[in-house]
Amino acid sequence: MKNSFKSKCKHNNKILSIIVFITILFVISFTFFLLQNFNKKTNNNLIEITSAEINKVIYSFITDKLNNSILNTETLSDVLIINKNKNDEILYVDFDLDKAYKILDNVSNTLTSSLKKIENGEISVKYYDDLLSHNSNSLILSIPIGNILNSVYFYNLGPKIPVKINFVGSVLTNLETKVTNYGLNNALVEMFVYIEFHTNIIAPFKTEELILKYDAVIASMMIEGKVPSFYNGVLESKSNIHNETIN
Repeated sequence: MKNSFKSKCKHNNKILSIIVFITILFVISFTFFLLQNFNKKTNNNLIEITSAEINKVIYSFITDKLNNSILNTETLSDVLIINKNKNDEILYVDFDLDKAYKILDNVSNTLTSSLKKIENGEISVKYYDDLLSHNSNSLILSIPIGNILNSVYFYNLGPKIPVKINFVGSVLTNLETKVTNYGLNNALVEMFVYIEFHTNIIAPFKTEELILKYDAVIASMMIEGKVPSFYNGVLESKSNIHNETIN
């Protein structure tokens, strides 16, 4: 009887140990799953927020740079070749290749040099100095942890998570023009510069390459003439792409 009781107690203890072990294993597994899910969501949010912020930063910088330093030496009328027929209709718009290349070379060289200076902390970006810092030739964007939680109650609260940003590859530039009818016998000519380059966003547990693309109006003017109806009132043209490597 006594041996039977002991045997039963051992059996119950064994079952209890198994239940406890399974419970602990389940809790650990569930906790690990939650942490993995939180980590994945956090890093995705970090990358998404950083992508949006770095786009704002670089767009602000490029716009300011284009407006103030790059294109003051060239005018739209110097670069474009506008061909009309006897009815004063604009047949096509072409580029003076030498002058277009000179502009693209100037844009590419200036942006390439400036991006490296931003990384090194030699140039500050207006309105974003409180978010940006520099370390080991990298741009550091500090994002409050409250931003990652997607809650208006915690926005900009909590410690800041540093996300490293490196500009890599090449700066690709291209000139584009758009001619549209403007009034009875006038056309509006606009010149855009297309810019594309790559950047690495390095979050604590994830790295992602982002392609940054920008179109900015760099010049515009009115000319006499109109775009023929068979062009639907819009003429567009592009130059060859210029490539400058970021060292």
